[in-house]
Amino acid sequence: MNEFLMKKYNKIKYTKLALSILIDSIGYLSYILPALGEFGDIIWGPMSGLFIFMLFPGKLKMAIFGAVEEIIPFIDFIPTAYLTWRKVYIKENTKTLSEFLKREIGEQQVYDEMTDNRHIDVRLK
Repeated sequence: MNEFLMKKYNKIKYTKLALSILIDSIGYLSYILPALGEFGDIIWGPMSGLFIFMLFPGKLKMAIFGAVEEIIPFIDFIPTAYLTWRKVYIKENTKTLSEFLKREIGEQQVYDEMTDNRHIDVRLK
């Protein structure tokens, strides 16, 4: 597989991990000022869900869950953004990598590489 594409894939993957951890960390700030923080969660909840959806567009249910769990008092310790990242890049890694390659080099070339039918002519965008 093209080394450049794998570096690009890994850069996206770990950037999304860092952003996921940041989203969850901001949600944990409500524990610093418990009473005031829970009020802040009413604002942060929908924003958190939106950010999760922007990072992982195909995971609407997880984004909605992230928004709801931030709003409900005392359960906002669940790292929803990280769990979404984990689902996408660990559990569904083959699917995620395949979709990335389809966007970058085209579906036929991905198929040819996976079946090893012919040498791939990688055209980068």
